[in-house]
Amino acid sequence: MKKTLMVVLFLLAITIGAMVITKTPASLFAKSGEVKAAYAISFMKKPPHDIPLGSDDLTLAQFAWNEFLALNWRSSYLNSGKANQRGEPDYGWTYADEKNGYPDLAVWETYNHRVELRPGNDVMLPFDKVPVYIYTKPDFTADFGTNTNLFHNLDENNEIGSCNMYAHTNLYGEQQQILFQAKVNRAEYEYIRGHYNTAEKLKQANIRTYKNIQAYNQYYYGGSGSCDCPDTAGVVCLPCGTGSNAATSKDEEGAIEIKSAWRKMLPEDGTAQNYFKRTVITYRQDGNGKVKQINDVYLLIGLHIIHKTRNYPNFIFATWEHEDVTKPQQSIGYVKLDDSGREFGGLIVGYPRVHDPVQATNQANYEAHRLLRSVTTNSVWQHYNLIGVQAQTTNNSNSTNFFLANYVIESDTTLQIFRGSSINTPIDSGVNIIYNGKQYSMGGCQGCHGVAQFRLGADCSFVCDTVNKPVDNPDIGQNSSKRLRYERAFSKIQRLSIK
Repeated sequence: MKKTLMVVLFLLAITIGAMVITKTPASLFAKSGEVKAAYAISFMKKPPHDIPLGSDDLTLAQFAWNEFLALNWRSSYLNSGKANQRGEPDYGWTYADEKNGYPDLAVWETYNHRVELRPGNDVMLPFDKVPVYIYTKPDFTADFGTNTNLFHNLDENNEIGSCNMYAHTNLYGEQQQILFQAKVNRAEYEYIRGHYNTAEKLKQANIRTYKNIQAYNQYYYGGSGSCDCPDTAGVVCLPCGTGSNAATSKDEEGAIEIKSAWRKMLPEDGTAQNYFKRTVITYRQDGNGKVKQINDVYLLIGLHIIHKTRNYPNFIFATWEHEDVTKPQQSIGYVKLDDSGREFGGLIVGYPRVHDPVQATNQANYEAHRLLRSVTTNSVWQHYNLIGVQAQTTNNSNSTNFFLANYVIESDTTLQIFRGSSINTPIDSGVNIIYNGKQYSMGGCQGCHGVAQFRLGADCSFVCDTVNKPVDNPDIGQNSSKRLRYERAFSKIQRLSIK
C-alpha cells in the first residue's frame, strides 16, 4: 500500500512540475511537432490590408505574421536598379534567396523616422529622400566619422516617460540602456505632408479633432467613423487603406507605424547569429557632459506593427519579441521614472509577464517558424515570437489580449496593465478611446494609443500629437520628462477647447 501511494505521489509531482514548467517564460511558445494544422500564413511581398470584423485569435495572428513577413521582405531601395523607393519590396527577391539570416535592407527599415515626419526645420521632404534627422534645438555634435544618414536613429531611451530599460544588468548594471525608435509608412507620411505639413497646421487639426471628439464622439460633426474624413473637416484622420486583402502594389495599405526596441551588441553575444543586427545612430554623453552622435551595432529585441484598416480604424496592434528577452541570462530590468524624469525605486530585474500569449498565438508562431524553415535554415525570424494582437475596441477586460504588452516595450506594471484615461492615470478605467460614436475604456497598446486620439486629437498616433513635436533633441541628456510633457499637453489642449 505504501509503495503504491509513493508511486501515485511521484506521478502527481511530475504532473504538477510539468504544469509549473509550462508557465515559465522560456516555454511559452510552441515549437515542437505537436501542432499539425496548417494555417494561412504565407510569404507576401506586400502586407495584407485588412481582415474581417470579429476575426478570431488565430486569424488575427495569421494576419500579423503575414504583415511581419511582408515588412521584412528585402527592400527595393538600392536593389532594384530603379529610382530609390523607400517602403517598397524587391519583387525579384524571395525568402529562399536569403543566405545570411535576413536581407541587407528590409522594407520597414526604409520607412520614415518620426523626426523625418516632424522635422525640426518644419520642412517635410519627399518620402523617398535619403534619411535626414533634423531637431529643433540640437544639443549634440556628430563624432568623427559618424554616418548621420543611416536608416536607424535610436533617439528614444525610455517607455513614454514611465521607465528606463536596461540589458545584461547582471554584468553591467544600468550601463546598457535599451533604446527605441518610431517609423511611419508612405501612406501616413504623405497624408500628413499633403494635409498638415507644418507643426502649426497639424496642431490646429489636433485641436479641432479633439474638440469634435469631446462634443460628438466623432472626428467631425455628422461623421460615422475615422476613415475617409472630408478634407473640409480639417481633422487628423489617417488613411485606412482600400480594404483589399489582395495587397497589390496598386492598393493603398493604410497607415502603418513601427516601434522597435534595441540593445547594444556586446562581446558576450559572439556573432549574435540569431539576432537581426544593424549599425545604428545613437547618442552618448562624454566625460564633460557633452552629447555625441555616434554609430554602433545594436540588436533588435522587440517590434510593434500597428496598422489602421477599414474594419479596424483604431489600428490593429501586433507585437513581437526576441526569444531571449525573458531568459535569466539576459537579466533585463527597468527603473521607474517620476514626473520629472528621475529614476526612483531601484532596478527591477526578472519581473513577471502579467499576461501570457494565448494558445492561438503560440500556434501561429509555430507555423510561421515552420514556414521559414521550409525555405531557409538560418532565418533569424524563427527566433522572434509574436506575443499577441489587438484589433477590436472593447470594454471587456476579459477579452483576449485586452492588456497586450511587450516585455521590452511596455515593461513595468503600469504599462503591462494599462487601462487608463492618461499617461499619469494609467489604471483608472477612464475613457481613452472612441469607436462608432461611443466611448470606451480600452486596455493595453490600443488603450494607450487611444489617449492620443481621445485627449490629443491625433488619431491613435503619438507621432502625430502636439507633445514636443517637432522634437527638440534625442532623449539622452534631456532633463524634462515625456510624462510631464504629456500632462502639460493634456491641460493645454483642454484649456483651448473651452474657448
